[in-house]
Amino acid sequence: MSNDALKINKNGHIHVKNLSAYWIPELTAAEVIAGTLYTATGSYEGTESFLRKLERITAKNFAEKLEDSE
Repeated sequence: MSNDALKINKNGHIHVKNLSAYWIPELTAAEVIAGTLYTATGSYEGTESFLRKLERITAKNFAEKLEDSE
């Protein structure tokens, strides 16, 4: 663990960053269409955690589909 991920305060309490909140994943999507494999790759660069962004987008898409079905 690097020094910037671990801190010990003056009272001796250990503070560790939530490394998964800062994880920027590389994404790959693959789809076979008519015998041809298509792939797209990318990475996420944002200020909020990837999981939080994914939750927000999923909730938005769900709400839109719910509206469309009414």
